[in-house]
Amino acid sequence: MSGLTSLKSLDQWRSRTSSAMPSRTSSSNSVSIGSFANLKLTAEKLVKEQASAKTELEMANNKLKKITEHVHVLEEKLQNAYNENAKLKVRQKEDEKLWKGLESKFSSTKTVCDQLTETLHHLAGQVQEAEKVKAFFEDKLSATSVALDDIHKQMSSLSLQLESSKETIRNRDDELKHLGVENSKLERSFKEEKIKAVSLVEEKDSVIKNLEATVAANGLAMESLNSKLEQLHLELKLKEDDLLNLRTSKEMLEAEMINLSSKNNYLTNKLDMALQEIKNLEDFVKVLTTKLSELDNKSSAFSEKVVQLNALYESCFDLMQKEKGLAAEYSKTKFEKLQNENIYVTVDKNALYLINRELSTKVSELQKEQQFAMVQHAEECRVAEEKIQKLESESEALLSQKTDMESQIIKLQGNIGILSENSISSENKMQDLLLKISELETANKDQTEKLGVDIEKKESDIIVQKKEIEKCKEQLVLLEQQIIQLSSALEEKDQLVIDLEDKKKQLEGQKTETQTSLLDAETKLTEAKKQYDQMLECKQLELSRHLKEISQRNDQAINDIRKRYELEKTESVNLEKEKAERALKEMERNCEQKLNENKEDSKNHLIRVQEEHASLICRVQQERDKKELDIITKHSEELRRMQIHAENELRERTTSLRNEHEAQLRALKCEHEDELRRLEEELDVQKSKEEKQRKLLQLQWKVMGNSQEDQEVTSKKARNSDSRKRSHLALERSELMEKDSTHLKVTQTPVSNMLKKAEKNTGPKHRRKEYEIETTNGRAITKKTKSTAMFGEPKKSGRRRTPIVTTPGNAAKESKMRIDIMFCC
Repeated sequence: MSGLTSLKSLDQWRSRTSSAMPSRTSSSNSVSIGSFANLKLTAEKLVKEQASAKTELEMANNKLKKITEHVHVLEEKLQNAYNENAKLKVRQKEDEKLWKGLESKFSSTKTVCDQLTETLHHLAGQVQEAEKVKAFFEDKLSATSVALDDIHKQMSSLSLQLESSKETIRNRDDELKHLGVENSKLERSFKEEKIKAVSLVEEKDSVIKNLEATVAANGLAMESLNSKLEQLHLELKLKEDDLLNLRTSKEMLEAEMINLSSKNNYLTNKLDMALQEIKNLEDFVKVLTTKLSELDNKSSAFSEKVVQLNALYESCFDLMQKEKGLAAEYSKTKFEKLQNENIYVTVDKNALYLINRELSTKVSELQKEQQFAMVQHAEECRVAEEKIQKLESESEALLSQKTDMESQIIKLQGNIGILSENSISSENKMQDLLLKISELETANKDQTEKLGVDIEKKESDIIVQKKEIEKCKEQLVLLEQQIIQLSSALEEKDQLVIDLEDKKKQLEGQKTETQTSLLDAETKLTEAKKQYDQMLECKQLELSRHLKEISQRNDQAINDIRKRYELEKTESVNLEKEKAERALKEMERNCEQKLNENKEDSKNHLIRVQEEHASLICRVQQERDKKELDIITKHSEELRRMQIHAENELRERTTSLRNEHEAQLRALKCEHEDELRRLEEELDVQKSKEEKQRKLLQLQWKVMGNSQEDQEVTSKKARNSDSRKRSHLALERSELMEKDSTHLKVTQTPVSNMLKKAEKNTGPKHRRKEYEIETTNGRAITKKTKSTAMFGEPKKSGRRRTPIVTTPGNAAKESKMRIDIMFCC
């Protein structure tokens, strides 16, 4: 409320001071009206765009939060994938060791087979030894058949697991596709919002440049108008006019000054609006700087998290190496017990290899999405350039408006020429007013200097805003550099993933080689079986008798061996399972603890950042409020000082004008009194002449002896004419008395009007029957019916006597004279 009252008081002061300014300032004010109207429209657009930008930035922040959450989920999935890959690598190494053991055992079996062949040659003569060997082989064949049945069962179960895993993979692929679509949408919206923010900053830069151009144009216009005003003042010094024309010109000037005061009020309001708009722009730039700082903080936090992830990956890799060493020690002791589980492990390995491939494809898709985001960013930059071009076209439109304003200025100059023609009629008494106009000019110069100082302050504010905008641009460049660094880090990660894939391929090649070696061993075993079968068929008839006894013995021994073997196998398998479960549980616990610690750290970091952000916002708001209060107080104090100064100047001017007016009235009164005295003297002279003529006429009448009837007729005519003249003079006297009594309206009747009135009072007329004859000398000879004649004075060409103003004393004298004439008649 205090700011509004101060603005109103400023408008009142400007309206008072503008009433004393010359008429030439109207052109400069009309020039600035259009520019300020355009500024108001642009400021309103900027306010609307600021509101929309704020809402869009809030939406962008929410979307960024969602994106960060999705990124965290994906990072967790990647961590799980890396853990699974590490486990698979451990299993691969264990399988390789198992295969090496199997190869050694196959070599040992080959040696055994050679020994068996040698024993068969020896058993040709020894039937008992052959029967024992036959029973041994039969036992082995039964064991292999059982093992083959178990293998078939495991294959069926593994096929079912493969189908279920395929279904899960498909579901996960669909989920990943949905996530990719959502991520693309979020990235597009974020880029659009970023483009809008950049376009707003550029539009504000263009608006500031336009304001600077308009201020320079207004300064040039003011200088040209000042030169024109000086020329007009030189012309006005040579012009004078009557007091009546001065009154009319004064009234016209007062009306124009009222219009100028209204225009000045309008311009002051617009200046205040412009100042408020500049403040709003400053606030918007501050908000942009805060948001850019927030983005810097987020990018730094993201880089720190990436470093933490790398550290976690390294720690997990070290733990996996330790586990590999432990597993190698266990595999050496328990290799024979895990032969039947080898095929199951290979199948699991293949499934996990497929999962790893899918994860690698997903990583490549994410990289493609990042590249697509960079392309969109470039497109957004292009859109921003197009918006800049649009702003340039708008600036050209503003220049066209400026030309229209200049045409209006030319029209106003034509109006000023018309006023100068009117001022030609005021040439007589303008020198006295030039002193007042010079004083007003000095006051106007002071005001223009003050306005120049204000304009310089505004220009300095604009320069400060430009510097802040340049700082914002530098921060944007730094952010782009950080983005480039992050992209390079991602490329390094991609290279690491490619290296891991190469290693996986090498492992697959090794697996294929081991499988080929296994197939070769199986073919050799089948060939050996066929040979042994042929040998056995040849000697079954001979050894059938002895084999029955040996078979019974061997069955008992084999059963005992099988039972022992199965018990040992189950015990070893259970122990290894328990150990593996314990190790997995410990790993899971460690990973969960680390994840929880990282989450807590990230939450604490976010809370700290939010608190710091809130504190910074509070500080900025407090500083802005303090600055506004200081500016308002300074502005109110300046307004009060200006009001007091203006009131004092107005009082001094009014007193000076009153004194001058009173002096003029006194001078006019003195002139009128002198004229009245002169007219009274002239009347006295005329009266004396009339008395002389009357006496001469009386003597003539006595000499002539005319009849009384002619005398009565002539006396009546003279009385009628005298009565009319006296009534006319009495009316004029009453008007003069009213003008002198009021002292408010100065009498401005020129001497020519007084002379016209005096023409009506032409002196005494000739009585009786008489006529006038003009002679060559210029005299008028009056002839009567008889031989008498009168010679009058010659008429003076070009001169007229002024009428005598009748006073109450003069009126009494005239009435006495009339009574005397009547008595004489």
